[in-house]
Amino acid sequence: MGKHRAPDTESQSNPWLRRATAGISIFILIATALGGGAVYAINGLGKNIIGIDTSDLNAQGRPETVAQNETSSTNILIMGSDSRAGSNGSYGNVEGARSDTTLLVHVYQGREAATVVSIPRDSFVELAGCKMLNGNNSQPYKSKFNAAFSIGGPICTVKTVEKLTKVRINNFVVVDFAAFKKVVDALGGVEVCLTSPAYDPVIPGIGGSGLDLPAGYSTISGEQALAFVRARESLGDGSDLSRITRQQEFIGSMIRGMTDKGLLTNPGMIYRVLSAVTSSITTNTEFASISALQNFALSLGSLKPSKINFVTTPYEMVGKGNVGWTSEADELWTALRMDQPWPPVAPSPSATPTNQSTTTPGATSIAPKDISFSVLNATSTVGLASTAGTELKAMGYDVVKVGNSTQRITASEILYKSKNLAAAQALAQEIGVTKLTLDETLVSPIVLLVAPDWKNGSANQKPASPSTSASPQPSSTPTDRTAAAATCTKGNNRKKN
Repeated sequence: MGKHRAPDTESQSNPWLRRATAGISIFILIATALGGGAVYAINGLGKNIIGIDTSDLNAQGRPETVAQNETSSTNILIMGSDSRAGSNGSYGNVEGARSDTTLLVHVYQGREAATVVSIPRDSFVELAGCKMLNGNNSQPYKSKFNAAFSIGGPICTVKTVEKLTKVRINNFVVVDFAAFKKVVDALGGVEVCLTSPAYDPVIPGIGGSGLDLPAGYSTISGEQALAFVRARESLGDGSDLSRITRQQEFIGSMIRGMTDKGLLTNPGMIYRVLSAVTSSITTNTEFASISALQNFALSLGSLKPSKINFVTTPYEMVGKGNVGWTSEADELWTALRMDQPWPPVAPSPSATPTNQSTTTPGATSIAPKDISFSVLNATSTVGLASTAGTELKAMGYDVVKVGNSTQRITASEILYKSKNLAAAQALAQEIGVTKLTLDETLVSPIVLLVAPDWKNGSANQKPASPSTSASPQPSSTPTDRTAAAATCTKGNNRKKN
């Protein structure tokens, strides 16, 4: 597997270079790593950046935003175009372009942390009214999210995101297949890991990504990297949602690799990256200059992989393969608008009560109708939360919300605020949950996370042994994936002919 630096280990290079490298790392993935170009004054490359007029976007009311400066919170929308035009023609003759990969990057006040939200392309939402590519105007209508790009390009996608989330997009970047490959090659490749081999040959008229990788670690070139992030039917469960997870893992590996290589200590690599990016990206005119990108990238000097969190818009499956956003998605957008962390920060260990007892006065006497809580699906089984919610409502409980969790757990769990401990214990005793977690950041008074152990209205968990407290014990809430976390993707074990 080779020699690897621990994810949080800093480069031993000059401190200024280390800070600048950390800042540039996150935004190479969204094609803003070219900010380092000012270090070498390669200003002539700036003329290659394609800037798009945003007058149509600014012609209507938009969400408010804080004044933008080098430390303010800010939002970047990254769109991966699947256009087959020009040099992308080798990937088929599909007409038009769609944003099959869309990332909303929120950089927090102080620019020391960021949340990267993947928006599923199959989200069934109401698109904004847009100026179409043919010059006509479209009216709002419901469709899959990625249709916005094919109707009106990046401006229509930005309009739709702002309409749905009420989050102001301060800048945007569009990257196509060619740009993606060029950046990976300019970096000298990106390391990926597979638990088993992956083979997905291109079959004319049928499909295939061209992926061909062994089990273990591989440093892959731009062409293989594109196959790795585009493969869908052949890896995971074959869904776009599974592909999103793989794309997030790849971006994290890219960020770690650039940090380890010390991008700004290598003049040749700087020039290759700048040449690749500036000739291949499209952005808003305010962002389409070397100086603007330099200032932005260098404002991220304290941003490290461990402070970059990846999440997917909370969803549930609706209709034929469509994705519906749950009420938890509204909580996510609210958190970003308020510049609050997501997922909500778990309470510190000192806030965790110990030695709780199931004999809390009145706990078991609380009527089900007086216990209000949300039910979230913490598995990949579609509809489990809806099933559990229906069962619990039939038992008389006040289920206020049903949706999907960003967590994946193996045993059902109850999250609660301290003032709702008695109700949480009563619920836990009735439905067979043995794990409670204190979380004062909850929006709902109590949250039930249903796991694979949920069957017929109960978690069916074994009670604690006599040698320990009989009460469900609080524990810390698991954290989501960050760019510092190295993971391995499951291959497909297909055999070569």
